[in-house]
Parts: sequence; structure tokens; C-alpha cells
Amino acid sequence: MVEGGLILPDEGEADLHRPMIWLPENFWYDMREAELRERVNRMDVAGRARDLVWGPYVALPAGRWRVTSRLFFDRWACRHRFRFEFGSSKDAVHHEFTPGREGLYELSLEHAWANPLKAEVRVIMVESSLGGVFEFEGAVVEFGGDAAPSARADPS
Repeated sequence: MVEGGLILPDEGEADLHRPMIWLPENFWYDMREAELRERVNRMDVAGRARDLVWGPYVALPAGRWRVTSRLFFDRWACRHRFRFEFGSSKDAVHHEFTPGREGLYELSLEHAWANPLKAEVRVIMVESSLGGVFEFEGAVVEFGGDAAPSARADPS
């Protein structure tokens, strides 16, 4: 399902030094009017706020990880707020943004976790829209090293 995907250490030796390419066809998409689309990962965003892309739930070992995705927004979709997430359904980091201009954007997020998990990328349109075109071009996931213990500032 995923080109260059990792396997958990107890299932074999994982190559943590090679980036994984998660192709657009490895993800799930909002399927409104999917039969009218040229490509399933390119969609009209008209309608209520909703998840546009999610998945692929690939098992990744503990550590620090970076995901980079390329997203296209046309002149109408770029006016809306979106949320880009990486992690698991219970432990994710996110970036909320409004593109502001038509074009292709590259976003990256880093996240560290202490235990293996099934990782996902999620793109959410956080407000309703009267229209516009959005396209998801997949993701590249890279291992960044062991997870560092979280440092919390003492408020006193």
C-alpha cells in the first residue's frame, strides 16, 4: 500500500534512514461528487466544514518524525481556513492556516512519540465553503531520531 513504508521493529528490520513516500492513492478522501472528479485527490470543497483527506495509518516506531505534504488551492479555496495534522487520532500536532493566494503549498510538521503508533495525515477544512478546488499530492515521512523527553516549563 505505501511505497517505502516501514514495519515495526519486532516484525523485522526497519530502514529508518530512507524517506517514505505516501502516494495520494494511499489515503482516504471526502467522496462528495467523486464520480465527477478527474482525480480522487482533487476536489471541489463546496459544503460544510469536514475532513478532506486522512490516512494511511502506517505503523511507525517510537521517535521523532517529520511529514511534508504538498497541497494545491485555487483562487476560491485559498480564502478558507484549513487544518493540517500529523500523528495519531489521540496524539497529533497541527497547523491551522488560510493560504490567502492560489497556488501549490508545501507544509511540514514534526512530532515525537514514545511508543509505536499508526500514523496519519489529516487535512480538514475548518469552515464551510461556497466552492473552490483543493488537491492533495501525498506526503513524505522522515525519521528524525529518538524521541526526546518533553520538557515542560515550571510555571512558578
